[in-house]
Amino acid sequence: MILYSIDIGLSGGISKFVNGVYQYSIDMPVDKIEVKKAKYKLDLLNGKKQFYKSGSQKGQPKMKQISPAEYRTELNLFKIMDIFKESDSKYEKIFVILESPAKSIGNSARTTATTNRNFGKLLATAELSGADFDSVVPNKWKKDLSLTKDKKECVEFAEKEFGITFRTKGGRLLDGQAESALIGKWFINFYNK
Repeated sequence: MILYSIDIGLSGGISKFVNGVYQYSIDMPVDKIEVKKAKYKLDLLNGKKQFYKSGSQKGQPKMKQISPAEYRTELNLFKIMDIFKESDSKYEKIFVILESPAKSIGNSARTTATTNRNFGKLLATAELSGADFDSVVPNKWKKDLSLTKDKKECVEFAEKEFGITFRTKGGRLLDGQAESALIGKWFINFYNK
């Protein structure tokens, strides 16, 4: 059986297990989507247009940016679907375990809405891929593994458990990858037991 365990946040992760053996973890595939274009106006000098005099824009009017473009980060569902389907022909059963959104005390309404929207998208992607799936709330899997909400504690536990580092070269914690791997460990050790 192939198991994909997912920490659903935009900075979350996806981990893969084959027959209960850890394979890898990756950052959640995301894309930046432009939701508002940058605004420009003519660069005027004494009320006259200015033009480029050389280079690739020669003859073009000079423009000043008056407001920057705005972007939103969204899940890349096509990459996620490709991950789920990469193993279709090799093994019979694919199972996806998702971390379901917990009560979001302290989070903004926008953050809560984004998390819930991502959860719905991931559920739909799992179903469309033909995989079996279920979800677990964070306090359940963390309690069963004797962990707290502390991200550093989760990363250190995952590093001991899987024998790899869940940190960047600069030392930043890759808590999304670590937590997705721990969700997989929870599934293997505690699901339906």
